[in-house]
Amino acid sequence: MKKRGKLNLTIQYVLIFGALLLAANILLGLLLLDQSRSTLRANLHKSMLDVTSTAAGFMDGDKLGTLTEADVGGPYFNEVIGILSVFQERVNVEFIYAVRQVGEDEFVFTVDPDPVDPGAFGEEVVCTDALRSAGAGIASVDVAPMADRWGNFYSAYCPVFDSRGDVAGIIGVDFDAAWYEEQIQALSRTILLVSTATVLLGAAVIMLITNRTRKRFRDMSDELSVLSDDVDELTGVILSTPGYEASMAQLPIASRPDLTASPGDEIGALSDRINAIQTSMKTYLDYVHTQANTDGLTGIGNTNAYLARTAALDELGEAACYAVAVFDLDLLKEINDELGHACGDMVIRGAATVICRVFGKENVYRIGGDEFIAIAEQKREADMPALLQRVENAAGQFTMPDRRCDGRLSLSSGAVEFRPGTDKSFQQVFVRADEAMYQNKQARHIRDRNHDR
Repeated sequence: MKKRGKLNLTIQYVLIFGALLLAANILLGLLLLDQSRSTLRANLHKSMLDVTSTAAGFMDGDKLGTLTEADVGGPYFNEVIGILSVFQERVNVEFIYAVRQVGEDEFVFTVDPDPVDPGAFGEEVVCTDALRSAGAGIASVDVAPMADRWGNFYSAYCPVFDSRGDVAGIIGVDFDAAWYEEQIQALSRTILLVSTATVLLGAAVIMLITNRTRKRFRDMSDELSVLSDDVDELTGVILSTPGYEASMAQLPIASRPDLTASPGDEIGALSDRINAIQTSMKTYLDYVHTQANTDGLTGIGNTNAYLARTAALDELGEAACYAVAVFDLDLLKEINDELGHACGDMVIRGAATVICRVFGKENVYRIGGDEFIAIAEQKREADMPALLQRVENAAGQFTMPDRRCDGRLSLSSGAVEFRPGTDKSFQQVFVRADEAMYQNKQARHIRDRNHDR
């Protein structure tokens, strides 16, 4: 009886590499799916916050905070209706409205421009975590859909402050939950489809190679080239999904191995090809993670990065030692109105640049349209005035690429330190720093007004 011959070394290596390839494709496909869904959610949340913060920027907090039911149909009430109607008609939102907090976890409508079924003045609004956060002065987005008599929605809220720095009202926007989930599901279907095709293609390649000679080994390398093309195509599909900036994607394309350079070293060429595919997918995962934590306009940390940093500080408890500075651009709306949003964006980027020069890019975050936060670890409140003065001096000397925008970079600021035993969380430190910033803004306003007389 003849002994069954052993698999030759090439086929053994092919089986080993093929198994590794399939495992890597499955694992990286799952990671890519999770990371991409998280990034899309983050981008959708950012878009929702951008809408609310932009609408809130058009509001007069002093007037909005004093609206009563008797003002319904009045001049300012109709003015707010007009502003919100523009957003409802031109932006992809279901509803946009103004609400007011009247008690703990109790909020009511003040202005609703919906022409079909508006919320009546004083009608109660369903309270959510994001709405509570806005009531405390921090814009936020609900992570779960909310149901009311109008349907199921994902909602975002942004506070409107009066001249004293108090929350005078809240601008809310509702995005249809079905539309929101469809964006997520569309991305998931795309990734799952391509990942499944990739795994099936890899399995087919392995089956062919195990039943053929070394001549077919070169065919497998060609098939792996097709696999790499599929990975590149996957990258393009995901980056072209609504909400992504395709121009930001500078991902390397895996190079094809030259099998003629080393005849007889097909296994080495296969190994190079696998490494190239893995490198390409790892680079894309890194890109997705960076996009989820980076502000697209300024390149500094966004709200996601800021929340992760504050959570880490809260975990330190009373052992933490840090100070917080809050910055707010002065007259950004006027700059946008007079010189255009391109100049406004230039001023925002300039603000990020000068703050980073003083505090370091890794410590600066953009958390709103015109608001920045700097976290200075191992600093005390007594250290902050000198740092804030350096920022103010740098802002005054900053040269814009467009000369029309020179001299328009002005920042109000406030800073406080973490007080162990008194402050229970970073949020309490932020609130005090934010109050200090608004006091500084009011003082600067009074100073400038007196100077103009």
